[in-house]
Amino acid sequence: MTRSTFTQTGRVMGALVAGAILLGSPAAAQEATPPGSTPEPGADVAVRAAMASITLDESALPGGYAFDGETFLTAEQSASGTVDAVALTDAGFVSQYVSVYTDGEDTGRIRTYVTAWTDAAAAEAGFVVIEDETLTIADGELADGETSVGEEPREVTTGTYPDPADPETTVTTVDLTFRIDRYLVGVAVESTGGTAPDPAIADSLAAELEGRATAAIGNENPERTDLTLVPSVLPLSGLGTELQAGFLSPVEVEGLYGLQGSALGGFNATWSEAIGLGADDNLAPYVAVGVTAFGSDADATAVVEQASELTPAISGVEAADAPTVEGAAQTVAFRFPSPATGADAIDSYRVMFAAGTSVGAIDVQGASSPEIAEQVALELAAAQVACFGAETCAAPTLPAELTGQ
Repeated sequence: MTRSTFTQTGRVMGALVAGAILLGSPAAAQEATPPGSTPEPGADVAVRAAMASITLDESALPGGYAFDGETFLTAEQSASGTVDAVALTDAGFVSQYVSVYTDGEDTGRIRTYVTAWTDAAAAEAGFVVIEDETLTIADGELADGETSVGEEPREVTTGTYPDPADPETTVTTVDLTFRIDRYLVGVAVESTGGTAPDPAIADSLAAELEGRATAAIGNENPERTDLTLVPSVLPLSGLGTELQAGFLSPVEVEGLYGLQGSALGGFNATWSEAIGLGADDNLAPYVAVGVTAFGSDADATAVVEQASELTPAISGVEAADAPTVEGAAQTVAFRFPSPATGADAIDSYRVMFAAGTSVGAIDVQGASSPEIAEQVALELAAAQVACFGAETCAAPTLPAELTGQ
């Protein structure tokens, strides 16, 4: 099993914008300690897309669980106990992806995860490394059993361990891990409320994961994802500390807005990435990009036209003049004080744009000035539109002025 090292990544940015951009509250930004990740060598865009497509979304989970966050982790962040990053990379570790959902009482947690290895043989060797709980979670009281899900090696681990975020809290877990080709895939159904998780739930979710992993390995789209969408999105992860990356389903997007049957519910797939450009406990300013694929140009344009109704309420937000973004059929923009930093004055800029069947959204929050926030957001928007239909997509260099340097 893998112990949860995911620490409120999604909450750092908070609620969704246009089904793609994550924002957040000042308290979340201050209290969270994001893992901060840059893809390991070899974790190219195709591997990242496949990994993120495998994990489960809200529609596959029991009722009452809501999106908490998802991101990629490096070998350093995946290391646990006496198994360090060197041991992982020597075994062929490439990257880990983790997605977390919590229940309404915040005592139940379902974590699905994927680790990528250089090849199937490395995944088998890696299983021996990361699934030895006497090395990775020596302070836990855990036992391994058999499972029939996936390919060998595979196991189900049950028992308890101290919560890394609060050692005084005991986590009760049913954690099922198996191999599919070069990936080790797993689900952990966990509780901190003293109630033992239901093993049948873990079994059911693991079977769903197996199907999704098999599809991704075959270059097919698991439900509610699009592997071809990710290469068309600006890759922000190499520019700063990665806070969020992944697919979101229509149900999750509308749920986060408190909507039902809106234009947002009609999209095919959405991918978002968010980074922090600061350091240590202050990761501001934040930059986020999201791209959502709709079934028609008209649907995409309608979402941008309704942006003022679909955007979550933010204190101090004001509409900006609709900017010109080359190649975009429709644009809308907003200026506001960042809720992620608790700013009183406007320091952030959001632009949404429709181009063909795609809706793009760029957020720059907590910038050194509102002017630089707007400048960077529009430069990124132009770069994002240029990525649609292009063979390659690269993010432009961000100016030092964004952070006030």
